[in-house]
Amino acid sequence: MSAAHDLQAAIVAALKADAALVALLGDAERVLDRVPPERDFPFVAIGRTSVQDWSTDDRTGGEHLVTLRCWSRATSRAEVLAVAERMTAALEGLTGVRGDTRIVSLEPVSSDHGYEPADRAWRATLRFRSLTEPA
Repeated sequence: MSAAHDLQAAIVAALKADAALVALLGDAERVLDRVPPERDFPFVAIGRTSVQDWSTDDRTGGEHLVTLRCWSRATSRAEVLAVAERMTAALEGLTGVRGDTRIVSLEPVSSDHGYEPADRAWRATLRFRSLTEPA
C-alpha cells in the first residue's frame, strides 16, 4: 500500500473512533472519502490530497497535504464549526505506524468555513500537513 493510502486509513480510523465526533455526526458511517449524492447531513468527506518528496540523505519520506470537509444543513454555522473543531481534536497528535507507513506528524494548517448557496449547506474546509516515512 502507498503512504497516502495508509495515512487516509489512519485519519478515517481516528475520526470514526472519536465518540464525540460520532455523536455530532449521528454515526461513524458519515465519515466518507467522497461527497456522496443523497447523503444525510452532517457528514465529513476527505477531499483533495497531494504528496511531495520529503526524503533525506538516508531516509525516504513524503509530505502530504490533506483536505477534509464537513457539511451541515443546520440553520446556522454552529453545527459545522462544532464538527470541524472536533475533527481537529480527534486528529491532534496522530502519529504511529499504519500499514507500511510511519506517520511522523499530522498538524492543522488552515481552515475556512461558509455557506454554500448551491448546496444549501454550511461547509468547513480543514487542511492538514503530514510527514510520513516507511515503517
